[in-house]
Amino acid sequence: MENSRKRLKSLGFSALWGLSISFPLLLPLAVQAQRVGNINPSQDSTNVPGDTTISGVFRGREGGGVALNSVRLYLNNQDVTNQSTITKDFFSYRPSQPLAPGPHQVRLEFQNNQGQPKSTQWQFVVQQPQASLVIDAVTHNAANQPLGPGATFLATITGTPRAQATILLIENGRGIRSLPVQEVSPGVYVGTLNLTAQDQIQEGIVVGRLQRNNQRVYAAASQGVVFSPNAGSGDVPSGHPSPPVTNPTALRPVFTNYQNGDRITSRGFRLQGQTRPNAQLTIRVTTSLPVLGGFLDLANSTLVDQTVIADNQGNFQIQVPPPANFSRGLRYLIRATASQGNQTSPPVELTLIQE
Repeated sequence: MENSRKRLKSLGFSALWGLSISFPLLLPLAVQAQRVGNINPSQDSTNVPGDTTISGVFRGREGGGVALNSVRLYLNNQDVTNQSTITKDFFSYRPSQPLAPGPHQVRLEFQNNQGQPKSTQWQFVVQQPQASLVIDAVTHNAANQPLGPGATFLATITGTPRAQATILLIENGRGIRSLPVQEVSPGVYVGTLNLTAQDQIQEGIVVGRLQRNNQRVYAAASQGVVFSPNAGSGDVPSGHPSPPVTNPTALRPVFTNYQNGDRITSRGFRLQGQTRPNAQLTIRVTTSLPVLGGFLDLANSTLVDQTVIADNQGNFQIQVPPPANFSRGLRYLIRATASQGNQTSPPVELTLIQE
């Protein structure tokens, strides 16, 4: 019997002599305020953002049993209490700089109102930073007039480098065709399609997609696409086979890393673009500096007057050096034409502004 009484007392119960009734032994409420819950980041969590907030809640009598002056918060053994928000209900700390990728340890020490020391600790892992996927532009070389058989349709995505790219051609609001895409330079993705007489689109939409891990973004070209079997065709003498017809519009250069009015933030820059494979391009870059509301133009000079050859994918690039009279607001006036055989494309003009 004596052993049974001791066992009941050890479990927090009292037994009354002659009665088989037991009831809990109530503890003072202040003694119960010794637990921490709702911690963030949670124990052993991974893929935590570097700008996470470290926080938790004091449990038991709504935190009223915690001696606030005794609370100490440590991150990786560094005392961050003075940079933390601490109340009777919760604590919170947000690092002034994003935490480095890898494991981190948190330790919380405090006393209750009876002076009893308490401590809890946990760890988490910060993920490697990932740049958000961005599509800056989706362009193509069929923006001005229809393309016909023998032409090469070029569609370009400009955005975040080293992603998985897809160019989707939505034909007449019904079928969807996926074009083969190659990242021709960091952040520049080009898809091509050699047109035949069977390629007929009255109204097409070009959609670019970038994907990396669980991120995916879409953007559409601002102008539609028209493929016509009659585009660029010409009369040939009777009895002679019809040669392949190449639309001069497909030869027209497309700048893929800048759009008209873009700002240049560096001293010197690189122009990249697309045209027909192995075409010859003439590129001229001049500068001007409008003053007095544009009444006068100063700093006129020629930075580039050069001929380049596109590669077998139609890619081309050229380095533009910084001007001698470097100044904010300087305008770069760019003009390019492409030629192949006896065909010359319409000129392309682009204006960029120095930041």
